[in-house]
Amino acid sequence: MNARPEIRERLLEMKIRKWHSIATRPLLAPKCPPARARKNFWRLAAKYPDVLRRLGLNELSVYDKP
Repeated sequence: MNARPEIRERLLEMKIRKWHSIATRPLLAPKCPPARARKNFWRLAAKYPDVLRRLGLNELSVYDKP
């Protein structure tokens, strides 16, 4: 992703929150299965663990109910 560092961090936060919300609330995106949302969340979590910690999430938070 080519963006300034402060913008890049914000875009990553938005992506992580998006996949977390779809994984925990499947009705937000009925065409995207929760399993795919979890997979995308975990991929971002493995690649950017510092952003995940800053948001207060962990790998198992996709199983928490809102």
